[in-house]
Amino acid sequence: MEANVFNIERYATEDGHGIRTVVFLKGCALRCRWCANPESQEYRPENLLNVNTCINCGRCKNVCPNNAIWYRQGYGYIADKNLCKACGNCADACFMDSRKIMGRYWEQEDLLKEILKDEQYFKMSEGGVTFSGGEPFYYPEVILWVAGEMRKRGYTTLVETCGYVPLENIRKCADALDYIYYDFKHIDPGLHKELTGKDNRLIIRNLDWLCNNFKGVLSVRYPYIPGCNSKEEEIKSFFQFIKGEKKIAEIIFLPYHRLGLPKYHGLGREYEMNGMKSIKKEQMNHLYKWAEECGIEIKIQ
Repeated sequence: MEANVFNIERYATEDGHGIRTVVFLKGCALRCRWCANPESQEYRPENLLNVNTCINCGRCKNVCPNNAIWYRQGYGYIADKNLCKACGNCADACFMDSRKIMGRYWEQEDLLKEILKDEQYFKMSEGGVTFSGGEPFYYPEVILWVAGEMRKRGYTTLVETCGYVPLENIRKCADALDYIYYDFKHIDPGLHKELTGKDNRLIIRNLDWLCNNFKGVLSVRYPYIPGCNSKEEEIKSFFQFIKGEKKIAEIIFLPYHRLGLPKYHGLGREYEMNGMKSIKKEQMNHLYKWAEECGIEIKIQ
């Protein structure tokens, strides 16, 4: 079994208990307007330009065997995803290390070996591996196998999911997992579809199954996006829905940020939230009052 990995982040302390190694997997069915990892959405490897370091020398264009790289006004030397074969010639030729192929297929055994390079940190902190993305549950066999091997060694596995996956994929992995971070974008199915490209019915069904069957620690995480899912009635409706679910250990609100903007440009894509500024946690303190009024406890991270 293999998985398409676009990044491995070491010594992570914000993605679960203890010190963790975060494995970012490619592929997601949603297209959230605010997605911070646009390079995670497509299942195949992609050619990403770092617009902040590129000097526009054109060397990448000259070495491309598929004539896939062209200068686009306002973006730079962007690879056409329909022509690019992700061969890596352009990345190898770049003097500034400004181009990277996002996505490499790993056999599960090799991926485990890479994760276990950080074993000493797992031991000292009761940490483990976190699978993020993209959508990790599109690789259930790999996650199930790696999680089993981690558990044999006394380490934990966490999956961050958008929930828009076949329930069978979640069921296959659930007993091997210690933690799940479950994203919830909007309570209204129509607005959810407008903001992400899909409605939320499958997401709600899968969350309901986890609340009734998952034996690990379940955390629901709400990305707070002003103008999209931030109205009082929207959030209070979410609170009322959550009150009816069981076994949710915590509800975390995540403030909007625009750190993904350069990556949209590096893929030659427009960022739909371009006019919005990042917000700070202090700008979300009113959520505590709304939560108290609904009889629910939340955290802002």
